[in-house]
Order: sequence, then C-alpha cells, then structure tokens
Amino acid sequence: MKRISRISSAAILTGATLSLMPLALTPVSSFALSQSLGSGSTFCTELPGKAMNITNQINTLSSKATQAWTQQDQKLATDEQKVDQDVATDRQHADTERATDFAKLEAKATTPAEKQAVQTYEAAVLNAVTVRRAAYDAARQAFRTGLKNAIDSRRSTVTSQIDTFKSSANAALATAEADCTSNTMTGTSIRQTLQASLKSARETFQSERKSDDTIGTQAKQLAATRTAAFHTADQIFQASLTTARQALKQAFGSSSTSV
Repeated sequence: MKRISRISSAAILTGATLSLMPLALTPVSSFALSQSLGSGSTFCTELPGKAMNITNQINTLSSKATQAWTQQDQKLATDEQKVDQDVATDRQHADTERATDFAKLEAKATTPAEKQAVQTYEAAVLNAVTVRRAAYDAARQAFRTGLKNAIDSRRSTVTSQIDTFKSSANAALATAEADCTSNTMTGTSIRQTLQASLKSARETFQSERKSDDTIGTQAKQLAATRTAAFHTADQIFQASLTTARQALKQAFGSSSTSV
C-alpha cells in the first residue's frame, strides 16, 4: 500500500524558521550637532521626532514577525490537511482492493474448514491493518506536536528578544529626553550617549538572533523518529500477514494458494 506520510520539507522549514527584517534604526549620528545645553540644543529639539521614528521601526519589526508567523501557520495547516486527505484517499483505495481480494478468496473456499480459515485470515489481516494505521497516525501526530512545540518555543524566544530590545531602546530614549530636560549636558554629549546605548541594544539583539537554535535540526530529528515508527509498524504488519497466510495455506492444503 502506498503511504502518504510526510509534510514537505519546505512546509516544515517555512513553519519553523523566521527571517526578521534587517534592523536599520534612524542613525543617531544624523541628529544635528550642538554644543548648547539640554533643551536649548538642536539635538534635543529634534529628539521627539527621531524617537518616534525609532519606535515605529521597532513596532514594525514586531508586526512583521507576527504577520510572518500567521502566514506560516496557515501554510503548515494547509499542508497537514492535504496529507490527511491523501492518507484518507489512499486508505479508501486500499480497503476497496482488499475487499475485492477477500471476495476472490472466499470464492475459493468450498469446505467448512476452508471457509473458517478464510474468516480467520480476513480477521487477522483487518486487525493488522488497523494496528498499523493506528501506529502511523500516532507517529504522524507526535511529529506534528513536537514540531509545533519547537516552533512555539522559538517564537517565544524571538518575542522576548524583541521585547528586550524595545525596552532597551525606550530606556535609552527616555534617558536622552530626561538629559535634555535637565539642561546639565550639551546636545552633543546627550547624542553620543544615546547613540552608544542604541548601538549596544541593536548589537545585543542581532547577536541573540544569530545564536538562536534553528528549527531545522529539531524537525529532522522528529522526522527521523516518525520514519522509525513507520518502519517498526511495517515490520509488525508484515509479520502478522506472514503468520496469517501460513495458517491459511495450511488450511487449504497447498503452499501455492494465492492469498
């Protein structure tokens, strides 16, 4: 029986990975230089507008991540649904062929012993089919659950990284605004401090993103476990069929009986 068992690799990787937009914050170095103190400096005058641009960029980053995840979830759900439909179609076709084979076998049984043997054989085959299908379904579901957990974990990590970055940027901007109000530092000094803080926040975020574990490795491990479960189910199935066929052939008294 042909088996429909895998979600495409593209679907797995699409659902499991995330490429975040490049982070290009409004460069603080573009702010006008001024040696005037605090609120009297050009830098402090321009700060509210620049701060809004920076905040908008970070919010856009978060929104794009959420949108990407939604699209990935939809694609993964569509792929899984197609797999389920293909499995159902494949099984229905196999059931039809099996029923035809059973009918031919029943026609060959002429004695009570042979008819009983056929019934026993058919029951054994149907049980083997049920057991293998249950094993396949369980392995497929375990793969999907494991993949979803891995994706959710990664997304939680990314969300935390974005939130931390946002908090660091907001704190740096708040400090700059407070320094502007205090009138104890020059615009140039406030600008340089803000620039260093935003650069540190950005580099920390980018470094964390690069060091994140990818879902690809976990997906491959889950797929390997699923394949091993399929293989074990196939071995059990074939062993059950062999035993059932041997018993049937003995009942018919011919090793050449087609079953």
